Amino acid sequence: MLWPQSRNHNTRIGRWLLAFALACTSYGQTPASQPLTPAAPASGGQGEVAFQGYYLGGSQQEVTNTTGTVFRFQEFLPGFGYLSGSLEGYAGENRFQTGENFLELRGLPWLDHYWTFTGGDFQMPATLVEFPFNNIFIPRIDARGVKVQATHGDTQYSFFVGQEMLLAGARVVYRIPSPQRLMGVSVVRKVAPHLLVGARLMEFSANAQAVADNPSLFSAGLTGAVTRTLALQSSYTPFKRLKIYVEGSRPATGARRSLTSVLAGFSWETDALTVRANYSYLGSFYFPMAGYFAGDRQGPFGEVRLRPWTGLELFASASKYRNNLEHDSAVPLLNSTSSSAGISALLPGKLSLIGQISMLRYTDQEPGESAVVSDNRQISAGLSRGFGHQTFQVNWRDILLGIQPTAQRQRSSEVGDTYQFKHFALGGSVRYQQITGSERLNSLFFRGLAQVNAGPVSAYANVEVGNDLANQTVFSTEAYRTSVVGASVRLPRGWSLQAEMFRNQLNVALNQENIFLLQNDGALAGLSPAAAALSATSQWSVFFRLSKQLRWGSGLPQENAASHVTVRAASLTGSIEGMVRLKMVTGSLDGPAASIPLSLDGVRTVLSGPDGHYVFDNVPEGSHEVGLALAELPADFDPGARQKTQVAVQPRRPARADFDVLPLAVIPGHVTGPEGVELHDIVIRLLPGNRYTTTRNDGSFTFYNVREGDFEVALDATTLPPAVELKSPSSFGSSVRIGTPPAPVEFVLTGNTSQKPIRKVLDRK
Repeated sequence: MLWPQSRNHNTRIGRWLLAFALACTSYGQTPASQPLTPAAPASGGQGEVAFQGYYLGGSQQEVTNTTGTVFRFQEFLPGFGYLSGSLEGYAGENRFQTGENFLELRGLPWLDHYWTFTGGDFQMPATLVEFPFNNIFIPRIDARGVKVQATHGDTQYSFFVGQEMLLAGARVVYRIPSPQRLMGVSVVRKVAPHLLVGARLMEFSANAQAVADNPSLFSAGLTGAVTRTLALQSSYTPFKRLKIYVEGSRPATGARRSLTSVLAGFSWETDALTVRANYSYLGSFYFPMAGYFAGDRQGPFGEVRLRPWTGLELFASASKYRNNLEHDSAVPLLNSTSSSAGISALLPGKLSLIGQISMLRYTDQEPGESAVVSDNRQISAGLSRGFGHQTFQVNWRDILLGIQPTAQRQRSSEVGDTYQFKHFALGGSVRYQQITGSERLNSLFFRGLAQVNAGPVSAYANVEVGNDLANQTVFSTEAYRTSVVGASVRLPRGWSLQAEMFRNQLNVALNQENIFLLQNDGALAGLSPAAAALSATSQWSVFFRLSKQLRWGSGLPQENAASHVTVRAASLTGSIEGMVRLKMVTGSLDGPAASIPLSLDGVRTVLSGPDGHYVFDNVPEGSHEVGLALAELPADFDPGARQKTQVAVQPRRPARADFDVLPLAVIPGHVTGPEGVELHDIVIRLLPGNRYTTTRNDGSFTFYNVREGDFEVALDATTLPPAVELKSPSSFGSSVRIGTPPAPVEFVLTGNTSQKPIRKVLDRK
C-alpha cells in the first residue's frame, strides 16, 4: 500500500494571523450576539472510553491486526462554554494509525464575541453559505492543526491552519496525512434579512518534490508549490420559495495560467414544483485540495420535479460539461452530455411505480490520440407493493453501453421481498444479469438483509454475493460495495460490546474519467478518491469494540444517534434525511430548528441536529412513514402543515423529507383595580379565535403557546366584579414575533362612582 509522501514546508502564519485580527476588529460595532450554545444550569459532562481493534486482510495484502483505545468527552463549564475532546489511536504490525484527535472549547464569551478554539483534527464546511445544489461536489476541509472562530452579532470570523488529512477506512475511520498544508481566513455576515455573504482567502501549499512523488493526489499540470484562492459567496432569499446562489473564486499560482471560477444558480421549491438550475465555470484550481477532483468543469445543469397531486412525481434533469478550460495539452479532454427523466407514482391497489430513462454521451481524448465517443442509455423500472408488514419489489433495467469498437448491452431483472415488524426486518433479492456484445455472459447476483433489535441486543447482516455488473458501468451509484454481519449488546453499568465482520470490493476504476462523470458525489459518498483506492480494494475485516459510557455532574443531553453511521453501503437499505426549519409569521423559513424529534414508522426516533438536519440510516427499502414525533415535540413548538409523509426508500439511495415547525410565544398581562376589589376569574379573550383565560388572584393572566401573528387581547366586561368599571380600553393589540417578547397587556379598573338620580317634588303650598 502506498502512502502520500510529505516534507516540511515553511508558512507565513504571522502575516495571516495579523490579517485575521484586523478583520475581527473591523466589525466591532455589530449588535451583540446570542450564545452559540444553550445555557446549562450547572457544570456536567459525559464521555466514552473504548477498546477496539480489527483484523484486516485482502487479495493484495497480508493479514494485519490493529488495536487501540478511544476516549471522547464533552463537559459544560459555566461561564466558559463546552469543552470537548477526542483521543483515538491504533497500533499494530509496526504501524501507528490515528483517528480523530482534538481538544475544543466552544462558546467562550470574550471581548464581546463568542469564541471557539480547536486544536488537533478539525473540519471546515466546503461552502460558507447554504449551497442549494447537489450536482456539484466540493470536498469538506479536513485538517490537523488549529482552528479559531469568533461570532459577533450577524458576523462570524474563522481562521485555520494545518495539514490536510485524507479520510480512509470503511468501518474504523482513520486519517492519512497528505503532503499538503492548508491555511485560511474567512468572514460570513448576514448583511440583510435575506442576504448572507461570505469571503474566504485560502492557501494550499506543498513541497514541489511531494507533488512529484504523489501525482494522483494533485490536479493535472500542477507544478507550483503554493496556490492561493480568494472566494466570494452569497446566498439571497428574496422570498420564501426562491434561493439564489452566486460564487466567484480567483486563484493565484505560478504554475500556469489560472482562471477566475464562477458558479451561479437558483432553486425554486414549493410543495408542487421544484426547479434547480446552475451554470459552472470552474478552473483546475477552483478548490485544489489534494486527493480530490473538484473544479475543471464548465457547463449548465437543470433539474425539475413536478408533483401535480399526492402520489405522483415527475422529474427530469439535464447537463452539459467539458473540462480543460485552461487548454493544457497534457490534460485529457472530456466532454459529457446527460439527460434523465422519470416518474414516481402511487397506483391503484397500493402499487408504487418508479421508472426512469437516462442518456449519457461522453468523449475522451487523450493527448496525441483520437477522441473516443461513447453513447450510453439506461432504462429502469420498479414496482413494489406493501402487504401489511411486507414489501414486495420487482425491478428491471436495460443498459446500452456504446463503447468503441463494440457496443455492449446489459439487461437485468430483480425480484425481492422485505418483511419488517417493530423490532425485526428480513429481506432478500435475486438479480438475473445478461450481457451481450463482444462476449456473452449470464450471472446471478444475490442480496440479503436481516436486522433484529431485542432490548439490549441488536444484530444485523447485509450480504451481497455475485458480480454486481450494473455498478461497473458509467451509471454506477456505488464505487465499492460492502457485506457486513454484526451484533451489539448493551451491558450493565454503561458498558456495550460490538463485533462485526465485513468485506469490501471495488466496483469501478477510480480514474479521472470516472470522477468527471460521477462528480465525486454519490458513488464515492464524499470519500477522497485517493483514500477510497487505498482502503476499498477487495478487503475483509473482523472488528470488535468494548466501550463504556461515562456521566458526571449534571450530565449533558444524550448524543444524537443519527450522527453516527456504522455501516457503509448496506445492501437492500437506504436512508431518509431532511431538514427541520422554523416557519415564521411571514411564511418564510428562517433558520434551522434544532432538537426536534422525528419518528420513522412509529418505531425509531432521532433528533434534528444544530443545523436542523436529521438522518435515518439503514432503512429497509420500500414505503415508510416519517414525520414529526408529536408526542415528544417540545412545548414551545407547533407542527407545521406537513406533520408526516410517506417516503419510498430505494437501496443505497437517500430519500428526502423536509418539515417545518412554528415557534410559540407567551402573551402576559395584568388587571389592576381599586384596593379591596377581587380581581380573580375575570375572562380575557384572545382574538381572532375562541381562546380565553381567566385572571389569577393578583389579577395577572397569561396566554401560552401562541403562534406568531397579530392579535387582540380583550377583557369581557360582563365578568367584572360589582362596583367597578373599565378605566382603560376594553381591548389592546398585541404583535407576537419570535425574538421580540410582546409588551404586557394592562387593563385598569376603577370604582363605580355613579349616583342614583334625584327626583325633585314641588310643594304647591
